[in-house]
Order: sequence, then structure tokens, then C-alpha cells
Amino acid sequence: MHNDYNEVKGKNYKGITVGKKSEKESKEKQDKGLSNKSKGNNKFIVIGIIVAIIAAIAVVSYKLDTNTIDTAFAAVDGIPCETQEYSTYHIHAHLDVFVNGQRNTVPAGIGIPQNKCLFWLHTHSSDGIIHIESPKERQFTLGEFVDIWKATGSPLPPSNGDPIIFVNGVPVTTKLQDTVLNAHDEIVLAYGGAPPQVPSFYQFAEGL
Repeated sequence: MHNDYNEVKGKNYKGITVGKKSEKESKEKQDKGLSNKSKGNNKFIVIGIIVAIIAAIAVVSYKLDTNTIDTAFAAVDGIPCETQEYSTYHIHAHLDVFVNGQRNTVPAGIGIPQNKCLFWLHTHSSDGIIHIESPKERQFTLGEFVDIWKATGSPLPPSNGDPIIFVNGVPVTTKLQDTVLNAHDEIVLAYGGAPPQVPSFYQFAEGL
């Protein structure tokens, strides 16, 4: 009787050992739990690596950006002088300057001090074309260009008071610092009165 009981306890009705099966199931559950825990840890490790890579890229990009600024020349209206040109935001406007009805040349090299760096607003030649080249798209104003002109180019024409401003042949009431420069605008600054004929259009070369 005692032996029959032990035999039934150790085996199921098909003769498979119950104790061994229970131990196997327990071990499988334990292994599965460890595996899930390991997968969770690996997930956090991967996320940590990705975050570290992104942070490293950000630091390198910042250093590269700041390395292009020539600190020998002070920023003007928050615009730095950089040793590279940008194509991210690249537009052109045209400026004519009149003093007492006579056209004055807009000098080359405004915003390019000693040919060492370029402000985001500058002129390459004396054709009056303002090159606006920035690492990001934003509004720029005539006042910012005039301030850069004062800081890096020839002196502005002598004047008594604020100039009259025309945009595409139309007089505007905005001040220099509020007159936005848009792509292919024809801007006129008239000191000492408006000229007999106010330019309203400028034919930019193809590609500008």
C-alpha cells in the first residue's frame, strides 16, 4: 500500500514523473523572466547610446558654427561676421541711394571687413545688390544693412534727417529699422528730397 502511494505521487497516470516536470517548468519561467529583464536592460542601454550620440552631434555642430565667427569684428544688431557664406537662406535686394536728387554709388565690400569675413548682409560689388545669406530663414531690415554699412563700409551720404524710403517705386512710412528686405525688392533711399525719377524695378541676373 505504501509503495503504491509513492508510485502514484511520483508519476501521473501516464507514468511521467510529476516532480521533474514541475522543476522544468519552474526553470523555464525563471529563464524567461531573466531574458525579459535582460531585454529591458538592453533597451535602456540602446536608448542611452542614442541620446549620447545626439548630444555629441549637437556639441560638434555648435563648435563648428561658433568656429566660423570672426571675433575680431563685433556683431552688428546681433549679426556676426563669419568666415563662410550660407545658402540656407539666400536672397537679394537692390538699393539705390540719392542725395539731393543725384544718384550715389553703393560701395562694394559693405559687410566684408578687410575681406576676412562676411556679415549676413553684404555687397560684393558697387552694383547696389544686397546679398542676404543667413544660416536660417528670418526677416532682415534695411536698418540692419545700414548699420552694417556704417560699421564696415564707406560713410553713408551726409544727410539732414531721415531719408525718404521707396520700395518698388512706392513711398513707405516705415523707418529704416522697420523696412523689411524681401527677395528682389528695389529699395530707394532719398536724402534731401525725392529724385525726379524713382526706380521701381531692378533686373537681376538670372540665378540671383
